[in-house]
Amino acid sequence: MQLAIEDSSLEQVVDLIMKKRGYVPENQIVGRTISIQEFAQKYAKPHGSAWVKRNILYPFKPDWCSNIHPGRGGKMTIFEYPAAIWMNEHRKEIDWDAK
Repeated sequence: MQLAIEDSSLEQVVDLIMKKRGYVPENQIVGRTISIQEFAQKYAKPHGSAWVKRNILYPFKPDWCSNIHPGRGGKMTIFEYPAAIWMNEHRKEIDWDAK
């Protein structure tokens, strides 16, 4: 027995499964900015924003983070797509056990 499924229906099912598993399509993060808190939650869990600043942003000074020292009342901006790529490429250089 052979079952015919339309490509569009199959895409919808795959998208639903991917979303349930936490995968984000690349085109959804391109051009998107996130806060330091969201970055810590998504890319450095279980570490918080202070740990991210101390162990990733200040030592590496990545170009995907603008206004790295915003000062009082300022806001740091993280460009998610290049940050995700950078984190994947540099994950072994980060001391994940640092306090």
